[in-house]
Amino acid sequence: MNNINQLTFASCNLFNFIEPPNAFYDFENIYETEGWQAKCQWTKQQVEALNADIVGIQEVFSIKAAKALFAELGFHHFVTVDHPSVESDYIYSQPVVALASKYPITQFGAVTPPSEITEHYATTLPSFSRKPIFAVIDVPELGHIAMYVCHLKSQRAADSLTGENPYPIVGQWLSSQQRGWEALMLRVFMEQQYHKSPIPTVLVGDMNQSLTTHITNLLVQNSDTSLSSLSLKDSWEIFCTNQPEEERKPTHYHFAKGNVLDYILFSAEFDSSSPYSLADIERYQVIDQHLVNPIYERDKYASDHAFIAVTTRFIL
Repeated sequence: MNNINQLTFASCNLFNFIEPPNAFYDFENIYETEGWQAKCQWTKQQVEALNADIVGIQEVFSIKAAKALFAELGFHHFVTVDHPSVESDYIYSQPVVALASKYPITQFGAVTPPSEITEHYATTLPSFSRKPIFAVIDVPELGHIAMYVCHLKSQRAADSLTGENPYPIVGQWLSSQQRGWEALMLRVFMEQQYHKSPIPTVLVGDMNQSLTTHITNLLVQNSDTSLSSLSLKDSWEIFCTNQPEEERKPTHYHFAKGNVLDYILFSAEFDSSSPYSLADIERYQVIDQHLVNPIYERDKYASDHAFIAVTTRFIL
C-alpha cells in the first residue's frame, strides 16, 4: 500500500480475460495453457507497475481467476455484481466489470436505472449493457470513498432483428443512444448517492468514446451549480492544470489513430480549485508500451487498452 495519505486509483481493461477451457465469443477463442499463463503474467506485471490501491477492471469473463490474480498482488477485497453470459456450456459473451481494493469494501451493489427519470419524463429506460459497480471503500485515516466502475456500450453498431443491415447508420445511432443512456443513468445514480452521502467520489472505466463527445460528456456535465451537488471532472483536466507541458496519451488505437477511451473521474474533493478540496493529484500514469512499441514475445497476450492510474495525496 502507499503512504497513508496517498491513494492511487487505476482502470484496467483486461481484454478477454477467460480461463481455458472456456472460450470468448467463439469456440475457436480458447487460450492454450501456456498462453493463458502468459496473459496472467503480463497482466500482473502491468498492474504491479501501477502501484495502485484501488483498481476498476473491465472485460472479465473468469471471475474466480481474476479474483485470485489480484489477491496475489495484495488486493484482498474483490467484488463483481454480475455474471457473463454462457452459451453451449463453455462459450462466454458479455464480460463483466470488477473492483479490486487493498482496503475493505464495506458496501457494494449494481448501479440501477434511476426510476425517478421515468416518473418525471415520458420515456422508458434501457438496461445497462454491462452493470456498473457502486461501492464504498473504508480507507484508514482517510475515511469512506465512493467508487464506481463502468464499461459503457461499445461503438459497434447494433444488430438488426433480421440479421440484415440495410441502414448501417441506424445501427450506429442505436449503439450511440444506448451508450448515452448509460452515461446519463450512471450520472443520475451518482448524483443521488452523493446527495445522500457527500463523500469523495471516483468513477473509473472504459467509456468507449472520448468525453469530448456530446454523448459521454453527460458524465461530466454539471447542470446543478449549487456547491453541495456532485461535480465530476476528468482527472487529467485537474492534473494538467499544474502540468501544462504534459501531453495526454491515447489509451486505445484503431489502426494508427489513438483515442482516449479510459478515464478516471473525480468529485470536487479531488479538485484543488474547489472549496471542498481534500486532496491533490500528484501523478497521472499511462502504461502503453504494448500499444506504441510492442514486443511480440512479451505482449502477444496483452490488452488492447492502456492501463491508467492516478495518484492523489490527501491533505490531512
